[in-house]
Amino acid sequence: MTLAELAALLGVTCPPELQAITPIGFSIDSRTVRTGDLFFAIQGKRFDGHGFVGEALTRGACAAVVHHDVPELSLTAAGRLLRVPDTLRAMQDLAHALLKQWGRPIVGITGSMGKTTAKNLTELALAPYGRVYASVGNLNNEYGLPLAVFKMLSDGRRMDDYDVAVLEMGMNEKGEIARLCEIAPPDVSVVLNVAPVHIENFPDGLEGIAAAKAEIVQGLKPDGVAILNADDPRVMPMAAVVAARRRDHRGAQVMYFGRHEAAHVTALDITPRGLYGSTFTLSTLKGTAQVALPLVGEHHIGNALAAAAVAVHFGVAPAAIATQLNLAHPGAHRGVVRRYAGGFTVVDDTYNSNPVALLEAVRLLEQVSDARRRILVAGEMLELGQDAAAMHAACGTTIAQSAVDLLLGVQGQARELVAAAQLATRQHGGRLVTAFVETAEEAGRWLAAQVREGDVILLKGSRGVRLETCLEALPA
Repeated sequence: MTLAELAALLGVTCPPELQAITPIGFSIDSRTVRTGDLFFAIQGKRFDGHGFVGEALTRGACAAVVHHDVPELSLTAAGRLLRVPDTLRAMQDLAHALLKQWGRPIVGITGSMGKTTAKNLTELALAPYGRVYASVGNLNNEYGLPLAVFKMLSDGRRMDDYDVAVLEMGMNEKGEIARLCEIAPPDVSVVLNVAPVHIENFPDGLEGIAAAKAEIVQGLKPDGVAILNADDPRVMPMAAVVAARRRDHRGAQVMYFGRHEAAHVTALDITPRGLYGSTFTLSTLKGTAQVALPLVGEHHIGNALAAAAVAVHFGVAPAAIATQLNLAHPGAHRGVVRRYAGGFTVVDDTYNSNPVALLEAVRLLEQVSDARRRILVAGEMLELGQDAAAMHAACGTTIAQSAVDLLLGVQGQARELVAAAQLATRQHGGRLVTAFVETAEEAGRWLAAQVREGDVILLKGSRGVRLETCLEALPA
């Protein structure tokens, strides 16, 4: 799509010398601009991208989208600008216009945990339906979602190369998902769960988070489908949002997934296989099929059921869904199993953490029956607000009563987790060994000194702790 066509979608003027240029990609970061990219100068909270327009053009950007003058540019560079009233709004409006012009189904996925995994599984499960575009990485906010849409026509691709789009929608505060739904109105809205993530931004706690997640259901297209987790007591009631929109039995519909009896798509005969994933019978209104899901941790069954529900909605047969789910593999730092020559195993689940996810990690460790020792490295859980200390302590108490043998807390309030675990261990006569360090680097050294053949180590922490750096200290 040429700059002239993109400018027309935005309703702005494109200089004649730019009109025939087709961008190869789109960027908001001058440091990563490639030759041929279209650069959007975003005015953010910390930096104004207008100050980097010159750098972006020097690096090879074909043009830059701006909303105020950039006086330091040469006359030639100044001729490579597209002027809009607001660059962020222009980027979002362009993404919306492209999707509207494309006119094919959009699947929006949100949840406090598992969005990226569920998106990847949905991409797999939908493959028999047609050509699937799934947003890359976690491009799921007001900047990332437009960039995700732009990737549909980057590097020689065309939007018509795809039959359906699967997009993540994340949020840090109320109203964000509503805006994302304005950019990319979903035909199918998936809500995975509600958990204490970013809870410091919600004075009303989990109820506030649930209301913010429900915006993806409110943002459904008139005849859309809400796919809801029947096992989550804060997600299932979102069906009322759909019911309120329906008239004369027409309009948006609801489909449930989970293990609750109300679920339309469920898992039967579940067999946990520790570090080898889980097996289960996928049961749908269209039939059943056997799944051997290779993702570690039973919590991923819920993500697989969500993906299966989407595929069922699009008419994919259960057997085809199962075949696709069997091909799943974890994303980076999302439950990656690493086996070392020293005879020990590490589960790298360092992408993020919260109390619910941490205790799921503990459950996974307990399912590894042949572990000589079970070692949990628990990084601080960030953005938990005023109850952070109590949440860490509650997790520590639970861990002390589990099959974990060694617990290492890393950074900040993970100290509260360790202290509570120590107290509970003494009170109940347990054998849990505990330690605390302040940095991931120290944690790596601790692990390197402690690890033995037969150990299974699970790393779990918030992104800001950077627990993956522990791996650098371990002997290959």
